[in-house]
Amino acid sequence: MLIRSVAGGLVRFLARASLAIYFGGFTFYAAVVVPDLHENLGGMETGEISRRVAIFLYAIGAGTLSLSWLGLAIDRDQRGGWRGKTRFGLLLLSSLLLMALVLMHRSLGSQIDETGSTTAFRSFHEQYLMVWTGQWLAILGLMAVESFPKNREKSE
Repeated sequence: MLIRSVAGGLVRFLARASLAIYFGGFTFYAAVVVPDLHENLGGMETGEISRRVAIFLYAIGAGTLSLSWLGLAIDRDQRGGWRGKTRFGLLLLSSLLLMALVLMHRSLGSQIDETGSTTAFRSFHEQYLMVWTGQWLAILGLMAVESFPKNREKSE
């Protein structure tokens, strides 16, 4: 029982820490790096750099979400009450959005490589950015759920 409690606490800590790293990296990339790339490079160079960096963000996201799912599987306390239901829903949403981002990212790259057309690319890229924003909001929601003290649920 003690081992399970320690393991649950460790997984919970690692999941929360990786959530913060993922969210911070995601935010810094979107708010600082991409605008700077557009300002200083523009065009295809920005796209090439973004294409490579996004792969690392997706890998961090996959690891983060895997730890969060593991935390839910190990720790029953994380599944109960409004927090558990909200956590589950946001985690599911975030996982689906990450899968969509990976698939869209691959399609974006091949669109430019195969057609060279920017018109179709821009339309699809706008949809990609909406999914990206949804992922950012879902991760923000998960972090908010994690910030509520556990003792609040006892009043339910």
